[in-house]
Amino acid sequence: MIKKIFLFEDDDSDEEKSDYQKILDINKKRLNPYNVDFFDSEGNNYHDIIEVRQDGLHFTFDGLSEYLQFFFKDYYEEGSDGEYDAHNYESMYNGNWGWWSEFSDRAYDDWSEGYIVDYFTYEQLSIVKEIGKYLSFEVYNSIELKNGRVISKDTDNITNLLQILGLEDAITDAYIDASVLAVEDEVPKSIEKSYCNCLDEIGIERYSNKHCFWKYELSWGSAIMLFARFGEPDDLLLDLLFEAVKKTNVDHLPEYYEMQHQFWDGEAFYEYWNRKVTSILENELENIKDNSKEYNLKFFKLIDEIQKLGGVETWIYSKNKKYSIKINKVDDKNLQITYQFRKVNDGYNYKMMKTSFEYLLNLLNTEPLFDLTKDDL
Repeated sequence: MIKKIFLFEDDDSDEEKSDYQKILDINKKRLNPYNVDFFDSEGNNYHDIIEVRQDGLHFTFDGLSEYLQFFFKDYYEEGSDGEYDAHNYESMYNGNWGWWSEFSDRAYDDWSEGYIVDYFTYEQLSIVKEIGKYLSFEVYNSIELKNGRVISKDTDNITNLLQILGLEDAITDAYIDASVLAVEDEVPKSIEKSYCNCLDEIGIERYSNKHCFWKYELSWGSAIMLFARFGEPDDLLLDLLFEAVKKTNVDHLPEYYEMQHQFWDGEAFYEYWNRKVTSILENELENIKDNSKEYNLKFFKLIDEIQKLGGVETWIYSKNKKYSIKINKVDDKNLQITYQFRKVNDGYNYKMMKTSFEYLLNLLNTEPLFDLTKDDL
């Protein structure tokens, strides 16, 4: 086997040579690259990242965050919010980001505000309308569908009915899982698309074909072009390198908390959402049909009345505007309503109560004889 050996000329001192001359001498094998350092104007040689080799500068990074903080200092400066973003991007890219927890943390608000129900498709709303035919004319009449299109729907009424049927948790879990599927692959792909090969145009190319944000190379030919495009022969190579990076057209990422909104795979979301939620609704409808005699029709008539009043988990004001109530749940056996009762603008000072719907209406329509928020009645 023939072993290639480089023979360098005796003069390997680079103390008085310009960076441009060092490059020429290394390229012509007049200078041993392992005896050469390149510094920027602040005196940094980045020896933990940059290695001077016979074919050019080699960069080795310990992941995405270090890559971003080296090449894009203005965006990801140490100690800045950008550094925090860079670390979060790396966690997302490596699959360590807590997407499930992030969507779960706000799932209650998304449900109560009707945001989750707004994702219902035509097919799913058709099933809800069918359920409404059995249990709630208010819901049935609020959903208008025509020729495969949703003409109108009452999101609040639908949310209330599904919550009363006990479907909130199952549908919310489906929403969380579908949301995770929409971002867990799309976000890393978008990070890679933005940054992996973004410096090719100035000659900084990926050295590893398999991995991004690990090893990169700037050949001596490309280094010489930096002097031609961005500076003069007396300039420092690393200064020109960072100047060239600033002038490169790079699609930088949004703040980390915007990633899920900007990079969303709707196809992945609906593939899971459609299958899971449709199954939940179909099973509920089948159960209602199979057990229609066991359902307390008075209960569902009461639900319609509560819907008209404002629904569950909503503060409803008395006629004189002095008190408000929030219905929490309805017992489908004895029709007793559990609710919170408080004075208007009295903060968190409320009393939990349970009563019939008729008594509840009296509270709302007539002023109570006593202050029901007090315990010493």
